[in-house]
Amino acid sequence: MHASVVYILHRFPRVTDTFIFREIRALQKQGLPVKVVSVWHPKSSETLPQVLKDWEDDVSFLLPANAVSAVRDILTLVGLHPIRFVDTLLLALRTTRPGLKGVLFQLFYLMEALLAASRLRGQRGIQLHNHFGDQSGTVTMLAARFCRLPYSISFHGPHIFFDPLGQRIKDKARSAAFNRCISFYCRSQIMLFMDNYEAARCPIVHCGVNSGAYSYRDPGPGVSRILSVARLAPEKGFRYLLEAFSAAARNNPAVQLRLAGDGPMRFELQEQARLLGIAERVVFLGSATEAEIRNELAAADIFVLPSLAEGLPVSLMEAMSVGVPVIATNVAAVGELIDDGHSGRLVPPTDAGSLERALLELTHDHEKRIAFARAGRIKIEAEFELERETLKLAEEFEKVVAA
Repeated sequence: MHASVVYILHRFPRVTDTFIFREIRALQKQGLPVKVVSVWHPKSSETLPQVLKDWEDDVSFLLPANAVSAVRDILTLVGLHPIRFVDTLLLALRTTRPGLKGVLFQLFYLMEALLAASRLRGQRGIQLHNHFGDQSGTVTMLAARFCRLPYSISFHGPHIFFDPLGQRIKDKARSAAFNRCISFYCRSQIMLFMDNYEAARCPIVHCGVNSGAYSYRDPGPGVSRILSVARLAPEKGFRYLLEAFSAAARNNPAVQLRLAGDGPMRFELQEQARLLGIAERVVFLGSATEAEIRNELAAADIFVLPSLAEGLPVSLMEAMSVGVPVIATNVAAVGELIDDGHSGRLVPPTDAGSLERALLELTHDHEKRIAFARAGRIKIEAEFELERETLKLAEEFEKVVAA
């Protein structure tokens, strides 16, 4: 019997969900039936018409919905299965955050879970999966409880690990069929909250990239473009990158810093660039499509990710696949991807001075850039190849069905 998997996601498909796009398509290519139930339709600012069109046959949306029909669906479900409803309600109340606000939010998540259960009614032999352990993981846990279906969660971090008790990691991890951990760091955090060490229930399955889809090239002799791809948010550490770039680029008037991504810090970072006197040399590209990112990588000489907190960044994998030497902060699982001094350079977070020295080192050492780039490509091919990792994930789904 083959597994049939339904991903329950909060908002899908968004342009930032590229790694989920790739994973689901790879699983489907391997013959695994995968569909997506998105609790909410993504906002127009979060997606693109072409992205929605590409996924229209694979995704169904729960909300927004006609209020009357939504209430009718929930009441019908509760009427058909009152004991299941009470059981699921008790689980929801047991795993709620403290306080009235926590209870109200949890009841809303319960309503979302019941809508998902209504959408899944009558389906058998399926497993639910969620790509995050936050509130959408809560919805998945409750929907699985009501439907009497197994579920699993892909745990990424870092944000969920900032509030493990509030996010009820222990409850989600213990009742899941398995917990897919994208790194050893991630597994270590999950294991902190499980009563017994059960490594088999916490398999490490990396997010990956299809390295064959990226044309590798050795870095050129000069450095004119430094690229970073991330959301412009405080945890990405861009203020330290601007400081480091300002100092490192004083004697190189041709070099340019290009930031792909958007977010709440955009105007603040633009003002910082102006005050540092580098506004004309920092290009804010805004939200970019996958094709646009590929073009940026093809033209980049150095890739920098100055984050204060990370999971296991796919953007670094993409840069390493192309042959762009990388600099990143040594946070969470980044050290599992970059071997410092061999396949890239790791620097302490918030340390603009160390970041400046790393930029100067790579700017002036062509041979080191080539060595980092070649080792980086080998690392991706050996440990972060998309097809190999999704095969591991498919095997975990099959084990659940077999059990």
